[in-house]
Amino acid sequence: MSGVVCPNGHESEAEDYCDECGLRIGEAVPPAVPAAVCRECGAEAGGRFCEECGADLLARPAGPAGPAGPAGPAGPAGPAGPGGPAGPGGSAGPGGSAGPGGSAEVAAPVAVDDEWWIVVSADRGFYDRMRALDGPDAGEVDYPVYCPDRRFPLTGGQLLIGRRSRARGIYPDIDLIGPPEDAAVSHTHALLVPQPDGRWAVIDLRSTNHTYLDGSPDPIDAERPVPLADGTYVNVGAWTRLTLHLGEP
Repeated sequence: MSGVVCPNGHESEAEDYCDECGLRIGEAVPPAVPAAVCRECGAEAGGRFCEECGADLLARPAGPAGPAGPAGPAGPAGPAGPGGPAGPGGSAGPGGSAGPGGSAEVAAPVAVDDEWWIVVSADRGFYDRMRALDGPDAGEVDYPVYCPDRRFPLTGGQLLIGRRSRARGIYPDIDLIGPPEDAAVSHTHALLVPQPDGRWAVIDLRSTNHTYLDGSPDPIDAERPVPLADGTYVNVGAWTRLTLHLGEP
């Protein structure tokens, strides 16, 4: 261990970006996110797990109408509106969107055995917008000269998006280590979770540089599932785009 400590207090082998949270070494600590309240014991919980009772705040609560958590669907889905099932961040109306920070349009259900893929590419427009807004790590991460598309099939349960760290024992299902590597992507950046209707949702895991949807200037809320649809794209880090496809692209 090199002894480098990031502003959040994590020890890091890398001296530019923290191995654990992705924060740039020497950068000021970002403002704290308001704490959530644990539904099990009522204590404040600033992360995914309650520090008092250990409850998983992203898990699906007991009962017939709770939204699916990152462990996958369990039990009947929540109440459906006229345009499809209700999203965790708000009910979707006809052709409308649901979820914090904007989300994919709700359409007709798809078969649960349909094949979904994620294509990872470089997004120059997103990179330029973040620089123009003086966004996180603006000017610190270079846009890649060459970045071939990478394809990942979405199979099984929840899938972690991030960057591999052998020192931390982190091995994401969608590993964005590169080359080229977008160092502004947190090692545990976001989750993709399957939905009861056969689609997927994305959950930001309180990443340092946030998660954006379909070109929105506002990041999605942390630790809240946002439904995705065929063609929806997610931006993470400084220049990375992940586009969802129904069927092999």
